[in-house]
Amino acid sequence: MRADVNVRNAAKLTIEPCAVVELSARASLRVAFPGTPGQGSLFAEGTAERPITLRRAGSEAWGHLLVHTPGSAKLAHVTLEGGGGVDPSGASLILQGDGALPSDAVVAVDHVTVKGSRGLGVKASGGARFVTGSNALVVTGSGGRPAEIGELGLVGFPRGMYVGNAIDEIHVASDTNLLESATLQDVGVPYWAGVPGSSSLRVGGRPDKELVTLTIEPGVHLRMEKGGALEIERATGPFPATGVLVAVGTAAAPIVMSSHEAAPLPGDWRGLWFGGIARAENRVEHVRVEHTGADCGCVLVTCSAGVTGYHGAFIFTQEPARAFVKDSTITAGSGHAFVLGYAGALVDFASQNTVEGMLGCAQTLPSSATCPAPRPVCK
Repeated sequence: MRADVNVRNAAKLTIEPCAVVELSARASLRVAFPGTPGQGSLFAEGTAERPITLRRAGSEAWGHLLVHTPGSAKLAHVTLEGGGGVDPSGASLILQGDGALPSDAVVAVDHVTVKGSRGLGVKASGGARFVTGSNALVVTGSGGRPAEIGELGLVGFPRGMYVGNAIDEIHVASDTNLLESATLQDVGVPYWAGVPGSSSLRVGGRPDKELVTLTIEPGVHLRMEKGGALEIERATGPFPATGVLVAVGTAAAPIVMSSHEAAPLPGDWRGLWFGGIARAENRVEHVRVEHTGADCGCVLVTCSAGVTGYHGAFIFTQEPARAFVKDSTITAGSGHAFVLGYAGALVDFASQNTVEGMLGCAQTLPSSATCPAPRPVCK
């Protein structure tokens, strides 16, 4: 290919097994892009014995394979090698959505390798994602990270191998709400959540109040952007939360939530914020939470006094349905471990967990009509 090929106007392009497609510098294969009408489909389905290869024709990187909703692509036993010459991110495989719900499942992969990208290996934005059931994606030799995805890109993100890149981590480039249930799978490399500056990954908040669950598998390492937070229902108030967190590790494979900073310190990120009434469906077990205590920007109610204000690893703005955090370690923080920042009964989290190396309390006391006078001080 010496120039861009655009598959649109309901066209269908099939690449047969054994095919080798050589692309000149900056030439791209684009499905349902640009403009309207945008429908188009790509079928590149090789086999283990008869794979398909897209590679550069010369010494310079070819462009990318881009699939834009409402287009679609089905890739099996395909290698994309030496791409990334057009998009500023340097990505070889780009998934682009329309920015509206529901998420756009535009690409299905099965034993697909993205190799030697100029920058990123894979980029998914605008609510685009892989088709659920996609599997065995390999991204290696990239000049940047193996993948950068929006929060909805977590839905259906495939298992595979993501090592051997300049930076071996998956970037979840989010500062908005996860509005569909998703799973952070253990893919062998950490996840970085957020964008440079103060940003958060927020679970729930759909206008229709439909429940959204973020599930985190054992062994996952989630690195939070400086100043950011993992918010399970952002809004506060005496109503059931619309987000749920199920983060259940094991003693042998704990989940780790820490700072993304190269030299992490206490107070790098804000911690886990539970707005609304934290639901009984939440589960946090065998999780290690580090480097929390950044300014939460919040004013809550508590019977405890102290120099760390309301900052903490776990912050509850309403009385939770139950004490769902257990067998976990909260450490190396500049604030409290558990902030019970509401008027109501004590829901005891501290006794079920290990708290060490925190500047503040293991657990603040909720406000009530019978606060002791003077208020107890914890440091």
